[in-house]
Amino acid sequence: MNSLYNHALKQSHALQRDLDKFASGQDLSAGLQGQISASFSSLQRSIDDYDNLAKREMVAVKKETAVTRVSKFRQELQEMRTRFESTKKIQENLRLEQNRDSLLARRPNKGGHYTEAPEHPYQPMTRSAFAQREQAFGDQTDSQLDDFITQAQTLLENLADQHGVLKKAQRKLLDTANTLGVSQNVIRYIERRTTQDKWIFFGGLAVTVFILWAIVHYLV
Repeated sequence: MNSLYNHALKQSHALQRDLDKFASGQDLSAGLQGQISASFSSLQRSIDDYDNLAKREMVAVKKETAVTRVSKFRQELQEMRTRFESTKKIQENLRLEQNRDSLLARRPNKGGHYTEAPEHPYQPMTRSAFAQREQAFGDQTDSQLDDFITQAQTLLENLADQHGVLKKAQRKLLDTANTLGVSQNVIRYIERRTTQDKWIFFGGLAVTVFILWAIVHYLV
């Protein structure tokens, strides 16, 4: 089950990196968007498989940990889907605004033809571009923090699993020791009772022989 969890965790991290590229404008290609959509479906299947495996887990501690991980995976997947759709809308609005700015920059000359306006050596950043830049920086920072937090949580969960296993093993050892202690007491009790029965048998045998001898000697 841990191998399936690690596989889903790697898929989640890879999906986060692709979303960072798309949100920062580093790669806006349709190929990356298709890859992200396919990664969503693949991660969803991995989460479902891990959930089904968690429901069949017999150890209570491991089952509880797995159920918590599944809930966290589903929440992160939903957040990444929302982020992807939001970023697509932002990119689409930016593209439309750039097209509008390009059309407004064209102006008619004396012949009635449109020519491009001369470019200035310094052009201020548009409000939408600045907002996108700020959002990309914030998203990248949040993604890095989420990775650090995820790694720390994974480490704590692994330590908790190991603690639970060690605690369960200790409990089994104590139960075994108690069982062996009871068995030794029972064995010693049986040995004492056997010895007592043996002396009772020989004592009874001696008394019976003496009574028979007395009957034969005095009455016959």
